[in-house]
Amino acid sequence: MKPIIGVTVDKTINDCGYSYERINECNLKALTASGAIPLMLPITGEEELIDEYLKIVDGLYFSGGNDISPLIFGEDPIKEIHEIDYSRDEFEIKLFKKAASKNMPILGICRGEQIINVAAGGTLYQDIYAQKEGTNGHSPSFSSGGHAHHKVKIIKDSKLYNMLQADELNVNSFHHQSVKNIAEGFKVTAYAEDGIIEAVESVNHSFIIGVQWHPELMYERYTVFLKIFEALANACLKKA
Repeated sequence: MKPIIGVTVDKTINDCGYSYERINECNLKALTASGAIPLMLPITGEEELIDEYLKIVDGLYFSGGNDISPLIFGEDPIKEIHEIDYSRDEFEIKLFKKAASKNMPILGICRGEQIINVAAGGTLYQDIYAQKEGTNGHSPSFSSGGHAHHKVKIIKDSKLYNMLQADELNVNSFHHQSVKNIAEGFKVTAYAEDGIIEAVESVNHSFIIGVQWHPELMYERYTVFLKIFEALANACLKKA
């Protein structure tokens, strides 16, 4: 038996005005390698359709992507805000809240970690370089891809530590936003040397975890990161 994991997607518009919903295949490959069946979930604002999605899947994977609208956490945008997809923000917040109410296993990567925190009532740094003094490099101009870029320290009393069995790891990095005030019912489970929050998890749910880096790009070179996806798949099997 393989768990079905719903995957959120990004929306792009080409020069001809056509919209495409898609995702980097490394996300799908990581889930497949973990023993799961990935299922891409089109963006929708329809409550009934979201409910139907949740009847089909055993867990959710919130993928990376654009900035999140600061209006959602009560702020006006600063000039450093990048591209926003309001329809995706709305969809993912509805999807998360409905899934969390069912105690469905959830993993969020990069933007996915941020949307989990915002949907649960937390806030973000709109731009870590403009808003947090002493921030190191988290969005290199070169592509680090599957290569490590900086260290993270992992809290031992956490699900993340239990799955990775390491209190420090080198990770990649592609972000300029990050978790600021953590949502009630969540705790920080990893952070960078400059204090940027790199992972969070719910203390009230069986498996809701967010990480700021991109293990889906690293697991082939550094196999330890596949354990994150395997943990999601196993949590889905226990829930099914």
